[in-house]
Amino acid sequence: MSKPELPIEQQECLREQELVRRYILFGILFRVAMVDLERVCSVPLKLSLSYDCFFQELSRWAERQHHQIRRLLRQQGCYVVSARRQEHLYVVQYRQRGYLREAAYSIEILRAECQELIRLWVVRAGQRAGEQAT
Repeated sequence: MSKPELPIEQQECLREQELVRRYILFGILFRVAMVDLERVCSVPLKLSLSYDCFFQELSRWAERQHHQIRRLLRQQGCYVVSARRQEHLYVVQYRQRGYLREAAYSIEILRAECQELIRLWVVRAGQRAGEQAT
């Protein structure tokens, strides 16, 4: 027996909530990559140039994704009003179709999702490098 489909309005709401979550993830990721870059630069390493490039490229990619998602949200009338860390949660307020909504995300889950995004980015970068080499 199949599940009944959600009404279109609910489907759109869920899509927007997922976009807000991804917007937050990429926003965290591009800022954290720059913080990590600063830390790497403060320690003398023999391969520091390689790490510099890695963190800069990762940050640029995440920032592009962040801004692209923000544009999509704005086109749909959805705006992030505030985002703040509150103990073990990351609390986000956003305006969606005139309603002020709030979402709370576990810091640990966001961290794990950011690590997964980095892994996917590295895999794709490796695939692109392999394609260019052939």
